[in-house]
Amino acid sequence: MFEIVAEPLRIHKTVRDESALADRVKGALSDVRLSCAPEFLKRYPHELNMGAIQRVCLARALVHEPDLLVADEPTSALDPSVQAKVLKMLLILQIEKGVTLLFVTHNIGLARKVADRIGVMSGGRIIETGPAARIINHPAHEYTRTLIRSAQGLIRPRAPVSSSV
Repeated sequence: MFEIVAEPLRIHKTVRDESALADRVKGALSDVRLSCAPEFLKRYPHELNMGAIQRVCLARALVHEPDLLVADEPTSALDPSVQAKVLKMLLILQIEKGVTLLFVTHNIGLARKVADRIGVMSGGRIIETGPAARIINHPAHEYTRTLIRSAQGLIRPRAPVSSSV
Protein backbone atom coordinates (compact mmCIF):
# COMPACT_ATOMS: atom_id res chain seq x y z
CA MET A 1 0.00 0.00 0.00
CA PHE A 2 2.82 2.37 0.83
CA GLU A 3 4.24 2.36 -2.70
CA ILE A 4 0.82 2.75 -4.30
CA VAL A 5 0.05 5.88 -2.28
CA ALA A 6 3.61 7.25 -2.55
CA GLU A 7 3.78 6.88 -6.34
CA PRO A 8 2.04 10.19 -7.23
CA LEU A 9 4.44 12.11 -4.98
CA ARG A 10 7.43 10.41 -6.59
CA ILE A 11 6.17 10.94 -10.14
CA HIS A 12 5.55 14.65 -9.56
CA LYS A 13 8.67 14.98 -7.40
CA THR A 14 6.52 16.77 -4.83
CA VAL A 15 8.43 15.38 -1.87
CA ARG A 16 12.06 14.36 -2.17
CA ASP A 17 12.92 13.59 1.43
CA GLU A 18 12.00 9.97 2.31
CA SER A 19 10.97 10.92 5.84
CA ALA A 20 8.60 13.61 4.56
CA LEU A 21 7.32 11.17 1.93
CA ALA A 22 6.56 8.59 4.61
CA ASP A 23 4.77 11.23 6.71
CA ARG A 24 2.60 12.32 3.76
CA VAL A 25 1.70 8.73 2.82
CA LYS A 26 0.85 7.77 6.38
CA GLY A 27 -1.11 11.00 6.78
CA ALA A 28 -3.17 10.26 3.66
CA LEU A 29 -3.83 6.68 4.80
CA SER A 30 -4.83 7.92 8.22
CA ASP A 31 -7.14 10.51 6.63
CA VAL A 32 -9.10 7.72 4.91
CA ARG A 33 -9.14 5.62 8.10
CA LEU A 34 -6.65 2.98 6.98
CA SER A 35 -3.91 1.47 9.08
CA CYS A 36 -0.33 2.71 8.96
CA ALA A 37 0.98 -0.47 10.57
CA PRO A 38 3.99 -1.95 8.76
CA GLU A 39 2.14 -5.19 7.94
CA PHE A 40 -0.66 -3.22 6.24
CA LEU A 41 1.76 -1.00 4.32
CA LYS A 42 3.30 -4.12 2.73
CA ARG A 43 -0.03 -5.54 1.51
CA TYR A 44 -1.09 -5.77 -2.14
CA PRO A 45 -4.46 -4.63 -3.54
CA HIS A 46 -5.70 -8.21 -4.11
CA GLU A 47 -5.39 -8.74 -0.36
CA LEU A 48 -7.96 -6.01 0.42
CA ASN A 49 -11.73 -5.79 0.30
CA MET A 50 -13.44 -3.33 -2.06
CA GLY A 51 -13.99 -0.73 0.66
CA ALA A 52 -10.30 -0.71 1.55
CA ILE A 53 -9.31 -0.53 -2.12
CA GLN A 54 -11.57 2.49 -2.56
CA ARG A 55 -9.94 4.13 0.47
CA VAL A 56 -6.47 3.47 -0.96
CA CYS A 57 -7.57 5.17 -4.19
CA LEU A 58 -8.79 8.14 -2.16
CA ALA A 59 -5.52 8.25 -0.22
CA ARG A 60 -3.64 8.41 -3.55
CA ALA A 61 -5.80 11.35 -4.59
CA LEU A 62 -5.47 13.12 -1.24
CA VAL A 63 -1.72 12.63 -0.80
CA HIS A 64 -1.15 15.78 -2.90
CA GLU A 65 -3.41 17.76 -0.54
CA PRO A 66 -5.63 19.04 -3.38
CA ASP A 67 -8.16 21.88 -3.16
CA LEU A 68 -10.52 19.94 -5.45
CA LEU A 69 -11.26 16.23 -5.42
CA VAL A 70 -13.13 14.81 -8.41
CA ALA A 71 -14.83 11.62 -7.27
CA ASP A 72 -16.23 9.79 -10.30
CA GLU A 73 -18.65 7.10 -9.10
CA PRO A 74 -16.63 6.50 -5.91
CA THR A 75 -19.20 4.12 -4.44
CA SER A 76 -20.64 2.37 -7.50
CA ALA A 77 -19.00 -1.03 -6.93
CA LEU A 78 -19.62 -1.13 -3.19
CA ASP A 79 -22.37 -2.83 -1.22
CA PRO A 80 -24.76 -0.41 0.55
CA SER A 81 -23.17 -0.59 4.02
CA VAL A 82 -19.65 0.04 2.68
CA GLN A 83 -21.07 2.72 0.35
CA ALA A 84 -22.51 4.56 3.35
CA LYS A 85 -19.17 4.42 5.20
CA VAL A 86 -17.22 5.74 2.20
CA LEU A 87 -19.74 8.55 1.68
CA LYS A 88 -19.55 9.53 5.34
CA MET A 89 -15.76 9.51 5.15
CA LEU A 90 -15.81 11.72 2.02
CA LEU A 91 -18.08 14.24 3.71
CA ILE A 92 -15.91 14.28 6.84
CA LEU A 93 -12.77 14.77 4.72
CA GLN A 94 -14.49 17.60 2.88
CA ILE A 95 -14.98 19.38 6.19
CA GLU A 96 -11.67 18.42 7.85
CA LYS A 97 -9.46 19.16 4.83
CA GLY A 98 -11.52 21.98 3.34
CA VAL A 99 -11.46 20.20 0.00
CA THR A 100 -14.12 20.87 -2.60
CA LEU A 101 -15.75 17.63 -3.69
CA LEU A 102 -17.06 17.22 -7.23
CA PHE A 103 -19.12 14.06 -6.88
CA VAL A 104 -19.99 12.41 -10.19
CA THR A 105 -22.81 9.87 -10.06
CA HIS A 106 -25.63 8.40 -12.09
CA ASN A 107 -27.68 8.13 -8.90
CA ILE A 108 -29.60 11.39 -8.35
CA GLY A 109 -30.90 10.01 -5.05
CA LEU A 110 -27.34 9.67 -3.85
CA ALA A 111 -26.46 13.13 -5.18
CA ARG A 112 -29.35 14.55 -3.16
CA LYS A 113 -27.81 13.14 0.02
CA VAL A 114 -24.29 14.50 -0.49
CA ALA A 115 -24.54 17.63 -2.63
CA ASP A 116 -25.04 21.30 -1.93
CA ARG A 117 -25.50 21.86 -5.67
CA ILE A 118 -26.47 19.49 -8.46
CA GLY A 119 -25.75 19.65 -12.16
CA VAL A 120 -27.72 17.28 -14.38
CA MET A 121 -26.17 16.12 -17.63
CA SER A 122 -27.78 14.52 -20.64
CA GLY A 123 -26.08 13.74 -23.91
CA GLY A 124 -22.80 15.17 -22.61
CA ARG A 125 -24.31 18.58 -21.85
CA ILE A 126 -25.32 20.18 -18.57
CA ILE A 127 -29.06 20.71 -18.87
CA GLU A 128 -29.86 21.91 -15.36
CA THR A 129 -27.90 23.17 -12.40
CA GLY A 130 -28.69 24.74 -9.05
CA PRO A 131 -29.05 24.18 -5.33
CA ALA A 132 -29.73 20.52 -4.58
CA ALA A 133 -33.04 21.19 -2.83
CA ARG A 134 -34.36 23.20 -5.78
CA ILE A 135 -33.26 20.64 -8.37
CA ILE A 136 -34.86 17.78 -6.43
CA ASN A 137 -38.05 19.58 -5.34
CA HIS A 138 -38.66 21.74 -8.43
CA PRO A 139 -36.81 20.28 -11.43
CA ALA A 140 -37.07 22.47 -14.51
CA HIS A 141 -36.17 19.84 -17.10
CA GLU A 142 -38.15 16.74 -18.02
CA TYR A 143 -34.99 14.59 -17.99
CA THR A 144 -34.33 15.65 -14.37
CA ARG A 145 -37.93 14.80 -13.44
CA THR A 146 -37.47 11.38 -15.03
CA LEU A 147 -34.27 10.78 -13.04
CA ILE A 148 -36.01 11.74 -9.82
CA ARG A 149 -39.02 9.50 -10.49
CA SER A 150 -36.63 6.68 -11.34
CA ALA A 151 -34.70 7.18 -8.07
CA GLN A 152 -37.99 7.09 -6.17
CA GLY A 153 -38.81 3.78 -7.84
CA LEU A 154 -41.85 5.20 -9.61
CA ILE A 155 -40.59 4.31 -13.08
CA ARG A 156 -37.96 2.11 -14.63
CA PRO A 157 -35.50 4.08 -16.77
CA ARG A 158 -35.68 3.38 -20.49
CA ALA A 159 -33.94 5.11 -23.32
CA PRO A 160 -32.58 8.57 -22.37
CA VAL A 161 -35.08 11.39 -22.56
CA SER A 162 -34.33 14.05 -25.17
CA SER A 163 -32.02 16.68 -23.79
CA SER A 164 -33.50 19.56 -25.77
CA VAL A 165 -34.15 22.52 -23.49
